[in-house]
Amino acid sequence: MSDQPIPLHRRPRPMTDEQRLVAVDAVIGYLNLPTFRPPIARDDAVHVLLRDGDELARWVYALGGDVAHTDPLGGAVLYTLNTRTPRRTDGSVVELRVHVALIAGEFAPLTFRGAESA
Repeated sequence: MSDQPIPLHRRPRPMTDEQRLVAVDAVIGYLNLPTFRPPIARDDAVHVLLRDGDELARWVYALGGDVAHTDPLGGAVLYTLNTRTPRRTDGSVVELRVHVALIAGEFAPLTFRGAESA
């Protein structure tokens, strides 16, 4: 017998791209979240593309996170939700970047646009 404490929590092992995609697909299916095309795994996160601002609102409501946007470029603005999957039983999470391009001035909830001057 050893006097060493038994570790209750272990660090999660790094996940492969395939494992991260499976985890994201599970969250998408479980929460019934919209996507425009299959998620794409990159080093920084798994990226998801959407069709409109209403779909982005559903993701924000389901997972929370921070929404950032670009300045208008060619008449369009790219909104990106920086979030993550819910914590799994092994303690791991998958970073998510959820993107939607909107025409500048098109409907986007105020929480996405930020404060606007009068």
